[in-house]
Amino acid sequence: AALLIAGDLFDTPQAAVALRAEVRELFDSIGQEVYLIPGNHDAVAFKSGEYYGRNVHICSDMPVRWEVEGVPLLGIPYLPGRQGVELLRSHVQGEGAPCIVIMHTNFYNSSLSALYFSEDDDDSASACLWEGDLADLPQTYIALGHWHNPTLPPIKVNNVRVAYSGTPYPTSKGENGARHAFLIDVSSEGFDVQGIKIPGVPRRETASFFFVPGEEKKIMEEIESFLEQSADDEVILDLDVAGWVGSISEGACAAEIDRLVSKYRGRWRAINTGTVQVTGIAALPGVASRCLHKLGELEPPDSLALEDCSDPS
Repeated sequence: AALLIAGDLFDTPQAAVALRAEVRELFDSIGQEVYLIPGNHDAVAFKSGEYYGRNVHICSDMPVRWEVEGVPLLGIPYLPGRQGVELLRSHVQGEGAPCIVIMHTNFYNSSLSALYFSEDDDDSASACLWEGDLADLPQTYIALGHWHNPTLPPIKVNNVRVAYSGTPYPTSKGENGARHAFLIDVSSEGFDVQGIKIPGVPRRETASFFFVPGEEKKIMEEIESFLEQSADDEVILDLDVAGWVGSISEGACAAEIDRLVSKYRGRWRAINTGTVQVTGIAALPGVASRCLHKLGELEPPDSLALEDCSDPS
């Protein structure tokens, strides 16, 4: 067995310097071989032969082929443009047994992917891998890094399985849902991949609310109801609030949201609000403001009339 890390172990080169000794101690403690590649955030951290432990295997700026219990393992670092794809194809095509590849890149799964191939080799763009790149490859599992949410189940492209395991801990907005480690079992018949939830790690979730003039009280009640009834001490909540207010000021709206967050914060692992993006209707452009006032003067349609949707013919 071995641990595979598909890039961006560190968020910055500076973090790599500060944490190297601690990471080395961690890797030494697990008693397993570790194979890791550089990502776009930490490429510099692996270019000068830095030592991360006696059981740690690293590629720097060129691919490296290893073998783990008879299984070919190819590490491809983050490389701009199509460089990584060409290396993937040239190295994997010659393998006679199921192969595992570690890459750090964008993967785009689309039936239209062939339309996006550039005629010239643009190596200045962000690294990218398309579904069409995998169509004729032999049995291969590609363990991807770069995108922060897991791909479950892995995407199948003919003989290839490809998946992001995601970040092991939700540090950024949008890293929603449970965090997983992927267990990859390899046999002569192919791959069995399971996502195992990482114990003790909170989930991150997003809740969005939008204010409209005249509905401020109702929306505020909905926010409070959500914070109370959906509270979970294993969830980091990103609370997004935006819209337009008329019956209360922008400041009063923001203050009330702060009050609600303070009231229920203890029931969640954490609540992040950022800046409340509400604007008073006085700031609406002239035409939009007149339309809004006109709508407010109209009588709502009769509910019985709405129910009668039969064809008049």
